[in-house]
Amino acid sequence: MNKQKILYLFYMVFTINYAIAQKSCVEGRYTNSDYFLKSQIDSLKNISYGAAHDYMGNLQDLKMDVYFPNTDIDTEEKRPLILLIHGGGFTGGARESMSYHSKELSKRGFVTATISYRLGYNREVFGNIQKAVYRAQQDANSALRYIASQKEKLKVDTSWVFIGGSSAGAITSLSTSYASQEEWNKIAPQFESDLGPLKSSENSLNEIFTIKGIYNFMGAILPVVFNSGDLIPTISFHGDLDTTVPIGKSMMTGFGSRTIHEMLIEAGVCNDLTVVPNGGHGIYRTKKDVDFRINRVSCFFKSLICNTCVDFMAVERVISNCTN
Repeated sequence: MNKQKILYLFYMVFTINYAIAQKSCVEGRYTNSDYFLKSQIDSLKNISYGAAHDYMGNLQDLKMDVYFPNTDIDTEEKRPLILLIHGGGFTGGARESMSYHSKELSKRGFVTATISYRLGYNREVFGNIQKAVYRAQQDANSALRYIASQKEKLKVDTSWVFIGGSSAGAITSLSTSYASQEEWNKIAPQFESDLGPLKSSENSLNEIFTIKGIYNFMGAILPVVFNSGDLIPTISFHGDLDTTVPIGKSMMTGFGSRTIHEMLIEAGVCNDLTVVPNGGHGIYRTKKDVDFRINRVSCFFKSLICNTCVDFMAVERVISNCTN
């Protein structure tokens, strides 16, 4: 194939993707309001996306639920994906706790998935929680590869993937977005031999996806990981008195939401932070609070799709309105 043909193909791919993005930006998709009715949302439940051994050595079947606008009704050829990961301190929680998030974001036009991942770690061994984070990242990687392998069926645009979660789920989302095998090998060189490579969980799929944005609800990331590679636009919510996952720098959890915000600002990467004054590790829990977060997340991700993102920080509830 000569150079002229290659340039033409590149131009056509760019033009088609740009046209799709522009169409989504002028429509009411991906906003703080429903674009589809509840009856127009389909789901696939209890899907096996892989299998792996838990911290006790038992083989666990890994499951996910996927929600999406009905493909006969939705005229979009490709839809952005949001992978949602529940919290629970890496010892508890369930994917069903993110079902409401998933349904609401799907009504706005996204394809959403919520996953179960391996929980538990030996608390008697200092630092063993990092193994739980590593296993959770393995599982999140497998889930994303599985969804990418189903992109035609689900009409997923693998170049527009978002990830997010609460607490342990937010830590997993940040780790999945930033931590490479090489970086984990610097932090804990034995993990790869003990637990297998990051691209495992007995899922041999080698699909490609690109994480374009992160939803960080009370999460943190290790400094050695965050300081390397390209930084990713992030929307965060955090209490400024959180002692479980501190909002600033911590020896145990690393960089919290405020530190992430400051470093993204310095690097010129668009981000959005809401701080709850005097808030601990349990903010924004009512239905009204959850809807507030969902709307802000949807609008933030739309701003990335439409290249209209603006840095933002607030210490009060600022209701999102991006319908127009």
